[in-house]
Amino acid sequence: MTSQIFKSYFQLFLKYLIVLFIISTIVYIFTFSPFFLGLSLGIIGSMFTSYSWFYHLKVAQESNGERVKTGTLTRMLVVIALCLIWVRFPDYINIFGMLVGLLLTYALIVWRAVLELYKRKR
Repeated sequence: MTSQIFKSYFQLFLKYLIVLFIISTIVYIFTFSPFFLGLSLGIIGSMFTSYSWFYHLKVAQESNGERVKTGTLTRMLVVIALCLIWVRFPDYINIFGMLVGLLLTYALIVWRAVLELYKRKR
């Protein structure tokens, strides 16, 4: 079950996040911009948060009316860990870049939902 969840997660979200991570890392290597380092770290955090969200969504769909968990604590811990990294290295990491990277998960969720709605209307 877990490998099936990870495979569908990769097909829907992870491939986009990996491409964005590679692009932001390459830009950081050439510019040494704190924004792009924060963006790269935010994208890594976004990978963890989106997997947590996707995993709990799939488990909730397969449950039979049992208690549904949403993974909020896991996502909050990822954000807290990234904020602690930023507090430790504020000269090297831009908090706004990290915020943009973390919000990419939610942008992908909305984007995917809009695509699904558009497909149904056809």
